Order: sequence, then C-alpha cells, then structure tokens
Amino acid sequence: MISVAICTYNNAARLAVALQSLSEMVYPPGLEYEILVIDNNSRDETKQIVESYAHIWGPRLRYIFESNQGLSHARNRAMREAAGDVVSYIDDDIKADPQWLSAIDAAFRKYATAAVVGGRSYLVFPSNPPAWFSERCEMFLSRLDYGDQPIVNIDRDLFGVNFSVRKEWLQRVGGFDTSLGRCGRSLMSGEESDLLKRIRARGGIAVYEPAAVVGHIVPPERMKLRWFLRRFFFAGRDGVTLAVKDGLPVSSLGQTAIHAVRCAGSIFKSLVFGQWSSKILVDKIVVTAGALGWLEGRVRLALGNRRRGRVGKSAESREPSVP
Repeated sequence: MISVAICTYNNAARLAVALQSLSEMVYPPGLEYEILVIDNNSRDETKQIVESYAHIWGPRLRYIFESNQGLSHARNRAMREAAGDVVSYIDDDIKADPQWLSAIDAAFRKYATAAVVGGRSYLVFPSNPPAWFSERCEMFLSRLDYGDQPIVNIDRDLFGVNFSVRKEWLQRVGGFDTSLGRCGRSLMSGEESDLLKRIRARGGIAVYEPAAVVGHIVPPERMKLRWFLRRFFFAGRDGVTLAVKDGLPVSSLGQTAIHAVRCAGSIFKSLVFGQWSSKILVDKIVVTAGALGWLEGRVRLALGNRRRGRVGKSAESREPSVP
C-alpha cells in the first residue's frame, strides 16, 4: 500500500486543487493507497476542504491534526500514521499527473532495493514569469527534471514536492530532523537533503523516476524578487547548519565575510560597466543574499561555540579541588 501524505498549513484553496488532481488519478486494479492530510495548525478552511472530498474516497481519506508546528513534525506524523509500506510526500500546492501514483508504484516494484523514489516536477505559473526569472530561480521553486530516463542510485537532490520513501527506511533513520524544514512563515529548508544523506549513509538507494510527474503551482508572491532574497538567505544560513551536522569543514568567519563582500562587489561591477542582463544581475543578487545568509549562519556558529566554551570553563571552575 502507498500512503499519500499532504502536509498543509493555511493553504486551503490550493489544497483543494491538489485533492482534485488526486481524485482524477488513473491506476491499475489492485493498487492499494490511502490519502493522509496532515493539518499543521491551520486556521483556515483546511478541515472543511478535506471533508468535502470524503464522498470520493471514504475511509481512504484521513484528516490528521498535528499541533507541533513545522513541516518536519507534520511529515513525521504522516510516517507514524501511514498504513502503507511506502509514504509518498507531495506538497499542498501541486497538481498530480493522472499517472503519478501508478508511476510511483511501478518504480518501487521495479527497483525492489530502492529506499527513495523522487519524481519530476514542473512549474505552473499564474502569469508569465518576469524577464529576470532564471533557471536558478526555477530550481528554488522546486522544478526538477533530470531527463527522460530513470536514474538508479542517483546522488543528486530529490525534492519534497514529489518524494516517496519506504516507511521502514524512514523509521530506520528516525524520520525527518525537526530542527530543519519550514515552520510557519519561515523559509528554513534542508530536511529532505538531510534525510537523503542519512539514508544513503546506511546503504539506501534513491531512484529518479521521470514518469512520476507533478506540477508545482507558483503563487504570485513567489514571483517577486523579495521572496527569492529571503529564500536564498535562509538557504545560505541553513547550509552552515547542515555542513556542521554532516561533519564537513566550514570556512572561517573571515573567509565567509570576504566571500560575501566579493559577491556584492560582483553586482557593483556589473552595474558600473553595464555588463549584465536582467537574469545575470538577479542571479548575482540572489547569490549575494545566499552568501549573506551563510555569513549569518557562520556568525551564529561562532557565537554558539564561544558560549559553549564559557559554560565549559564555568563548570570546570566549580569543580571541587582534590586535596
């Protein structure tokens, strides 16, 4: 059985679109599935939207309220509630291809050793994207396309918008890290990459399945430069957290500051010498936002290390001397 998990927070209107697309799925006889909607403290009509689809799925559709705020908390609740041996995570703002579920099921049957199957995702825009909209921006809106052929044991990222995991592997690695991932209006991320790394470290295999397709609906506010500045900043800041967690070397505070200054200088040079297009300039601006986010993360790390050092010295000073 496949447990389709939709984690949602105050997004009732788009959730209705996602559920409608799932109601139009085409799948072979005998494919068992359920749909779990994890409501992560929504204050809108989320519950009513789910109830309006009860006549289509009956007991296959379950509404679950998760009070612990945060996407990773909601995803872990889906893991615990899932009756299936595969948990297929999709976002609440997608349109699933009619063959999506069949493709996920076929991939896990074909690749019996696969721990994770990630699919293709394209972007659905409310209007034409602005002229400065680049491939880098598309990636940060969860567009993913590694080609038309499956890739077994893929070592690249797979995105949570279309991300299926065997439940036993989720349990084996302890689920998603609840210190990572979106929480309320925060744009913190990295939880899927972290989960993939832990699964791969234990020998788990990830598969890219291009036939499993979803469209990711882009809300108007995410077509503004301001949103991308925040998104890249948080990605940079969270990158420090992930690097430390993975035991990777982190550049010194001075090196990090120099890198941020150089990124900003690149913008200045482009403006002064006029050697830019709107896409190139915006790419440089958002990369600088990411560098500044990394700098903030590095400063937080330095302050945290200093604080822990002071606590350690204070504890040592309180130890009684040995006569």
